[in-house]
Amino acid sequence: MPDSRRAERRPPLHRRPALPLVLAVLLQPPAAPQLEAQTRERVRVHGLVDAEHWNTDSGSRLLTRNEGDPAGAGRLRLWGAADVVAGLQGFALGEVEAGNGSDEEQTEVELEQAFLRYDFPGAARLRLDVGKILVPFGNFGHRSLSSINPLVGRPAGYDVAYPVGAVLGGKLSRVDWRLAVLDSPQVNQDYVPDADAALRPAASLGVTPAIGVRLAAYHTQGPYLGRGVGAALPAGSGWRDFDQQIFGLELALSRGYFELNGDLAFSRYEVPTRERDSRGRAWYLEPKYTWTPRFFTALRLEYDDYPFILPISSSLWIADNAAFYDVEVAAGWRFSPDLLLKAAYRWDHWRVDDHDFFPDGNSFALQVSYEFDVNSLFEQPR
Repeated sequence: MPDSRRAERRPPLHRRPALPLVLAVLLQPPAAPQLEAQTRERVRVHGLVDAEHWNTDSGSRLLTRNEGDPAGAGRLRLWGAADVVAGLQGFALGEVEAGNGSDEEQTEVELEQAFLRYDFPGAARLRLDVGKILVPFGNFGHRSLSSINPLVGRPAGYDVAYPVGAVLGGKLSRVDWRLAVLDSPQVNQDYVPDADAALRPAASLGVTPAIGVRLAAYHTQGPYLGRGVGAALPAGSGWRDFDQQIFGLELALSRGYFELNGDLAFSRYEVPTRERDSRGRAWYLEPKYTWTPRFFTALRLEYDDYPFILPISSSLWIADNAAFYDVEVAAGWRFSPDLLLKAAYRWDHWRVDDHDFFPDGNSFALQVSYEFDVNSLFEQPR
């Protein structure tokens, strides 16, 4: 089984011209005397810097970093928004990440998001996003930045993904909805073969029965394999012939100083050479309590029973589940609205027959995050 640490380190992507092209189109310069004032109004850029220290054991397939030796990581994210015309905006988010240690010595550059957004006029509050976007369903994706995530780690069930696609959503009274077409599946990349682009629909429906409470359901279905498994497919079949299906539920609750987030997902995979579909289940609950304006604590309890799918030959595919519990506890202190320090301890427990191959593990992490407004760095003092 592949090392699950790869899920914490997204593979580097080549630098793409999308961001310069988008900004070049969006930012047509006005007349010189008005340039500075109009640029401040039309373009907003923010940044987030993370510095992390990790101390883990050497055996866990989920938590181990740097073979158990101390490891560090640094990360810079920059995101911007620009107004084009009334109702139309452009967004982009880029990341640079570097780390030390035997398996962390690399610098990764990724354009995570680059899309256009149009807000339609009217009471229905329709919104259309087109481009490279954050996956539009699930409870954690929109909370994954370190300045929002109350812990240091991420849920292990499904990776935070940035597919290319289009999302149309709206809200009317207490009901919100989204319809999407995406080019990639939502998976844990350590458990299934690499996927290639294929259109797949997705939909979500949410309701806010009371202030501070939101319940939602989502569904997506489509191909999850890629061309790399072509030689291992049964004769007469192609990689697009095998579907993955996910049905999930989301929970978000806020009462005073208490917050609770959760997600439950059921998955089904059509696996070559297997008569029965392979099924999985993943859930987590994440309570947080803010004790003072500066101090908070949080916990995430997670359970994954996820199919591990691996091609051996055109007549034999492995499709066995690996199940584990995962608990993370953290405390955070805000030195200022922009500067945050978090300390977290995480522990996993595997429930598989061959437990020697899946030893329990633990990790300790420190994370410092600083968020800043790039525009303010260039403003003239008044």
